[in-house]
Amino acid sequence: MTLRPRAASALALAAICAALTGCSGCSASADATATKPHYTADDVKAAYYTAKDAGEGARDYWYDRNFHSHTNYVPPSAIQTCPYVQRSDAANAPSNVVQPVGGEPVGQFAVEPARATDSRVPYVTQNALVFGSSAIADGAMDEVDSGLAKCPGSYAVNGGPPIILGTYSVTSRPLEVFGWKGYVQQLAHTFPPGMDDVYYEDIAIVVLRRANLILYLDLTQKKIVGDRADSADKARDAMEKVLRRLG
Repeated sequence: MTLRPRAASALALAAICAALTGCSGCSASADATATKPHYTADDVKAAYYTAKDAGEGARDYWYDRNFHSHTNYVPPSAIQTCPYVQRSDAANAPSNVVQPVGGEPVGQFAVEPARATDSRVPYVTQNALVFGSSAIADGAMDEVDSGLAKCPGSYAVNGGPPIILGTYSVTSRPLEVFGWKGYVQQLAHTFPPGMDDVYYEDIAIVVLRRANLILYLDLTQKKIVGDRADSADKARDAMEKVLRRLG
């Protein structure tokens, strides 16, 4: 994730609202509706969004399971529902993650710019939880939805590494793609005054469930303040590639 200030936060939030209100493709065409009754970890690994999908200037890799980020740790078996809120000043702040019982994590797979200065390629992080049955996965998704509902509409992080400081404005809406159901959560992260007066972070998290599987995809990009937020569109497009391969 990256950043931008409080004066810009209103502009960034307005850009997100415009993107969500005018969003197209909230559901996908019926001709691609999924029919597979059961998924395995190998199915997901073969379907993940890759650097080849992202195009020129991207690289991909598997996260090291032994590496624990001190900035925003998300356990492999968890779904992130409210990024960085655990570091915020929000009263009674909820957990930043939900960790459903019985889910086998596939592993976190990342796509990012080969050069850190290349803003054309968004940062994408993916994970998935495979369950023993559709019923167990359905109950797990209810837990995730409950965690999402507890995420505040806005919160500020005033302590911690500079890259996460600032204000987070959050919206979410239901999403259905090829028969997979869940939600897309979009965040505008603006930096404290004087830290970055040019850019804000445009973040989208897509979580979808079908059969015995829950999929997670987080897309983060830098946008110039005042520019329309389109991370939700890009995250959905990336997820569609994954779903087409999964069947």
